[in-house]
Amino acid sequence: MNLFSFNSGISRFLYLVADIVLLHVLWVVFSLPVVTIGASTTALYYCCMKRIRRDEGYITRNFFKAFKSNFKQSTLIWLLILLVGAILFMDLHIGMAVGGTVGRFMLISCSVLLIPFFCTVLYIFPVQAKFENRIIDNLKNAFLISLSNFLFTLLLIFIIATFVLLTLTFPPFIGLMLIAGAGIYAYLSSGVYVTVFRKYLPEELEEDAKASRIGQE
Repeated sequence: MNLFSFNSGISRFLYLVADIVLLHVLWVVFSLPVVTIGASTTALYYCCMKRIRRDEGYITRNFFKAFKSNFKQSTLIWLLILLVGAILFMDLHIGMAVGGTVGRFMLISCSVLLIPFFCTVLYIFPVQAKFENRIIDNLKNAFLISLSNFLFTLLLIFIIATFVLLTLTFPPFIGLMLIAGAGIYAYLSSGVYVTVFRKYLPEELEEDAKASRIGQE
């Protein structure tokens, strides 16, 4: 077998690397206005989950499609996240500045609120990419899914912590992050999301297997 044929292991790996780099570039470019980060992140997860499920390589087309179709809802979700995050950050800052009983109460209450906030943020854009619902329903589902799949949520936190630790302690990793960081993280975490979402879409596995067989014919 030709090592560099289309279906060889080396070629498939090189195509995957190219797709991950392309996704990173697309995400960075479409996130530059800042306000569009929500839509670009949703599109990023949409492409990664498609890539994992069906080995589908139409990266640019899928990204544009998901960006456009989810723009309004994802942008509103992103702005809501920024607002709630800013409020929690200010409350924490005020709590540390005030001190005493009032300050400790503010710190404890904000810390408690940070848990559901973080869990929701962890899942909201993959949920938005996967399910067509109202914003409030996707927010609620993101939080409930994070709780009902707690071990997978811990795995996602571990992935984030690993990226942060490597970035802070291993300088060469910073270069990798600049070249393909968003694509690498999204692809790794999307494997978790695909597994989680199949619990709610049991027919998806059979559909993906069928599509893969057709694609190989």
